[in-house]
Amino acid sequence: MDRSLPRRSFGMKIAAMMIAALTKPMTARGQAVAPLKIGVLASLTGSVADVNAGEVKGLRLRMKQLVGQVAGRKIELVVEDDAGDPNTGVVKVQKLIDRDRVDVLVGPFLGHVMAAVQDYIGRKGVPTLPLVGQTPENVRHANIVVPSWNSAQLGRMMGEYAAKKLGQRNAVIVSSKYSFGTRVSEGFRAGFTAAGGKIRQEVYVPLGTADWAPFIGGLPEGTAMFSAVPGADAIKLVRTRHEFGQRDSLPLLGPISTVDGMLLPAMGEAALGTVAVTHYLDDIDIPENVRFIEDFRREYGQRPTGYYEALGYTIGLVIEAALRATRGRSEPAILLPALKAVDIPTPQGRLRFDPDKRYPYLDYYFVKVADKGGKPAYRILDVLRNVRPD
Repeated sequence: MDRSLPRRSFGMKIAAMMIAALTKPMTARGQAVAPLKIGVLASLTGSVADVNAGEVKGLRLRMKQLVGQVAGRKIELVVEDDAGDPNTGVVKVQKLIDRDRVDVLVGPFLGHVMAAVQDYIGRKGVPTLPLVGQTPENVRHANIVVPSWNSAQLGRMMGEYAAKKLGQRNAVIVSSKYSFGTRVSEGFRAGFTAAGGKIRQEVYVPLGTADWAPFIGGLPEGTAMFSAVPGADAIKLVRTRHEFGQRDSLPLLGPISTVDGMLLPAMGEAALGTVAVTHYLDDIDIPENVRFIEDFRREYGQRPTGYYEALGYTIGLVIEAALRATRGRSEPAILLPALKAVDIPTPQGRLRFDPDKRYPYLDYYFVKVADKGGKPAYRILDVLRNVRPD
């Protein structure tokens, strides 16, 4: 009897089983598939606590929509607070990677914390998505993929826009003294001066400063003020400017973080007239954003008020897409290329990464804070589409 066909059939079955095994999460014999752990390192106390909490809400929303599971892997979030302190950040990131053995790290948020932990992250090789835009100096390692802007590029675009479109010829810089604040301000200086503008004065203020009056009193009039200031500090800055009568005499420019939607209610009329640059607005009329707004309101009983919530949600989408592409496998050598190859619709529009830069192509909106029904809101001035990351 010819037994070649049964043997061939048996061999094909074995080959199919081997291929299937290579595209499934590796597990011990007889055990359930191990959960995929996402470590979140955020600044949940301190001057940026509110905006960080909003971003974590966005991430949790996407995980809940997935019923805590992607591509056959149960998802576990392990959240730690670095309190905005670099030393605490180092301790917490070591815990997440070494003790909790997370498969993916989300965070940190503040640039000086990122600077403190990035070499450790690089040595460990864990795929990492910072919670917000970072400077190029903070993403030297190939396992760090930034789902938001290049901070220096963001500042440069604002500097060019201020000179070329707003007609500003002189400016002062008043920003927070930490990695993001100084680097985005350097970008503004470079873009502004290259376009013919002149920087008259630069002031850098420590994070958590209670009294901003000494830093902004006596600034030269007839200039614009560029400020990269986060969270509660931004509220203090904008209010103090208004008390000094600078709202109209010293027009405020900055990244959206200075006048983020979460902060506008506390700023009130003091924020009016500010021009900012952002890659997300809550009224972008695309299906993904409309659904996100509705889902966020349904989950938390309020409308998202800034780009942080949307960015947290987008990070969830990025991780989900990469895991689906790897069929749930999370080894860095497999998951990291999948993260860099992500090309998906998100609430902020299409998101795809430059695989070499490890930053995304983005649409950028230049907006002005204007009165809308007695409340501050954004009015779009200009849009730059599909901007390639530097």
